[in-house]
Amino acid sequence: MDAPRIGLGLMCKPPRPGETKTRLARSVGADAAAHLSRAFLTDCARTARDAAERHGLTTVAFYRPADAAEEIGEILGPHWDLVHADAGDLGATMRAALALLLARCPDGAMLMGSDVPLIDGAMIVDASRILRDGATRDVALIPSPDGGYCLIGIRWAQAAAPLFAPMAWGGPDVLAQTLRRADQQRLTVRSLAPLRDIDDADDLAWLRGELTTRPDAAPATRAALAVLPCGQSQPQSPR
Repeated sequence: MDAPRIGLGLMCKPPRPGETKTRLARSVGADAAAHLSRAFLTDCARTARDAAERHGLTTVAFYRPADAAEEIGEILGPHWDLVHADAGDLGATMRAALALLLARCPDGAMLMGSDVPLIDGAMIVDASRILRDGATRDVALIPSPDGGYCLIGIRWAQAAAPLFAPMAWGGPDVLAQTLRRADQQRLTVRSLAPLRDIDDADDLAWLRGELTTRPDAAPATRAALAVLPCGQSQPQSPR
């Protein structure tokens, strides 16, 4: 019998100056923030595809706004199924994306963000194994230190309704509210090690430090940072 198929969705936004990574843009400028956002997306997509090919995951790139398909497709390359997903707020959009994934992959569905360039394939695979080997009410989660999470996976479609009901998405209480809602619904959350997403100047400083100890990680992000020296507000053109 074939192993259960798990769906992996990548949440994507086009790296447009002034529209992407606006908190990061306060310290590096809108153009630099977009440049970095593109690099983060490139690295996340590469890691996700590598994990999917090695471990039998079905990948879908969920993007918004509606006119971003060409931009996202050019960054991700030809091996991604692109699906427009915008149901209003982030929670409703994630719920709709997970419903689509579960329709294709009834054994489990995961969504990950595209601003975690240091995510590695082992973390994605570990999350998929929680769903593949777990119980119907299990939830896989990779928390982030800012009070949110960067990956969530479910096996049971009904779990999506309470977990993604309206809240202050992007705020510091997303993880805590998610855990409370899961407990109220008698869902079992299985958390992996935290992973930092890159939203602001402090996160970027942390990322620089981490990359010095991981020479093979996040090549696109590393290249983008190489033309954005510490203390400079705009990336320099390569010479």
